Amino acid sequence: MKKRILALLLAAVMLLSLSGCDSREKPEPEETPNQEEVQTPEVKPEEPEEKQEVEEEIVIEKPELGEEIAELKAKNDDVVGWLQIPDTEIDNAVVQTTNNEFYLRKDELKQYSWTGCYWIDFECTVGPTAEDLGRSTVIYGHNVNYDDGKDKERFSQLFHFADEQWAKEHPYIYFSTPEEDMAWEVFAVAYTTDDFNYIQVLKDRKVSSEQITEAQMINIVNEARERSEYDYNDVEVNGDDKIITLSTCSYKYGRRNDVRFIVMAKLVTEEDTPVETANITINEDKKEVQ
Repeated sequence: MKKRILALLLAAVMLLSLSGCDSREKPEPEETPNQEEVQTPEVKPEEPEEKQEVEEEIVIEKPELGEEIAELKAKNDDVVGWLQIPDTEIDNAVVQTTNNEFYLRKDELKQYSWTGCYWIDFECTVGPTAEDLGRSTVIYGHNVNYDDGKDKERFSQLFHFADEQWAKEHPYIYFSTPEEDMAWEVFAVAYTTDDFNYIQVLKDRKVSSEQITEAQMINIVNEARERSEYDYNDVEVNGDDKIITLSTCSYKYGRRNDVRFIVMAKLVTEEDTPVETANITINEDKKEVQ
């Protein structure tokens, strides 16, 4: 009997123990966030890098004329260089002798020609390179069109510069010597009378053969600018520069013998900034031909 009572008591204790275990609070399951509620951090698309505009380097492409000079110099030792102006027929040898009359009606091979050739003033200093040139070089040529038209030969072609847009698009002329190709930047285009002594290349021809001084050259440059059809706003000419003048007759003011049309340019050096077009404006207060 005692055994039965003990068994019943043991069973009761075990039942109470099981009830205690079941009564313990179960940990609540962690909430699983709703798929739709999950906020994915916004990823902004990478902005394309701004393309930096790279300015194309402007290069003056000087024509290589050494071979042409050498070929003609072998036939005529008076050949001292070559003149070329883009988009014109001016693309020929230049000669020089001891006076300014010999080549008036002769070509670069000393053959008779009514249109002549291009010749350098006999007082100018020339040589194989730019360093051998004097401060001022003057080249002559004929205008063979009595209305200053630009459709004829030789320096009739210079009158292209009388057109503002054309002048703007052609900032350079090219004159080369046997050993050096050179570019020259235009700074004046003018009608003038021969009282403007732009052809002076010697300091004082009565005294010596010394070339003009820096001051004399700047006086010529300033006078040319005063008479120029355009202001070349970005072209500076200093006393240590070298200049070139292309000169021909003009009939704009009638059949006068004292009127000239000139194009003046300075030798381009490494210090000069190359340009594609000339920054020019009409010279409203130019010195007029009288």
